Amino acid sequence: MVRFAWAVLAGFVLGTPAVPFGLSLSLPAPVALLAVLTGSACCLLFAVFAMERARARWQLWRAGRRGDADVAPGKDRLSGKAGVRARRVVDRYGAIGFGVIGPALFGTWGSALLGAALGVPRWRLLSWLMVGVTLWCTVMLVASDAAFDAFGFG
Repeated sequence: MVRFAWAVLAGFVLGTPAVPFGLSLSLPAPVALLAVLTGSACCLLFAVFAMERARARWQLWRAGRRGDADVAPGKDRLSGKAGVRARRVVDRYGAIGFGVIGPALFGTWGSALLGAALGVPRWRLLSWLMVGVTLWCTVMLVASDAAFDAFGFG
């Protein structure tokens, strides 16, 4: 039970790269995958909700500071050069592409924070990020298990 808890904690902190850690704790492969996915799901929930709250507060502060109280918060959130570029990527690949590819490119935390900051709808972002994390954790599990067998670990 303690090893499972350590694997869940590693999944929360590290995300997808925690799969080899779960296997190194001598957990069976399906149990290690379940533990890391549980930790990653908690990470995604925490990061998305925290970023949405921070973004909403920032938008209100920004609107009040500029005196644009009559402008709806979030209307001008991606007007800069980098924001336009990021929005173009999300528009081109959508939440599905971002959710599946994001964990491999930006990691679990980075994908959740970036997706929420870009304004991808919460539950759509979470569901597709969970699909992506599951995919990449499974790939890491197969690769790690093969490497552990090849080198005689575990």
